[in-house]
Amino acid sequence: MKRKIFGIATLSERGQIVIPQEAREEFNLKPGDKLIIMSFGPKAGLMIIKAEELLEIFSEISKDLLEIEKFISNLKEGKKDEGN
Repeated sequence: MKRKIFGIATLSERGQIVIPQEAREEFNLKPGDKLIIMSFGPKAGLMIIKAEELLEIFSEISKDLLEIEKFISNLKEGKKDEGN
């Protein structure tokens, strides 16, 4: 997906924002969804992601890391990559 601007949200006195309808529809956001608010640095801004999506991403990364660990272990033992 390319970068996309959905609109502008104004922070209320209670710290709330309204996610624009187009964004809610595109990302299938429903009332009651748990959203994680995170940042990659003090000036990087905020990222909002569904908790279940972040868990899925971490699961995939974990699998990739296990494969990389296995590959490096085989290299240390002098084994050639067998394509697995």
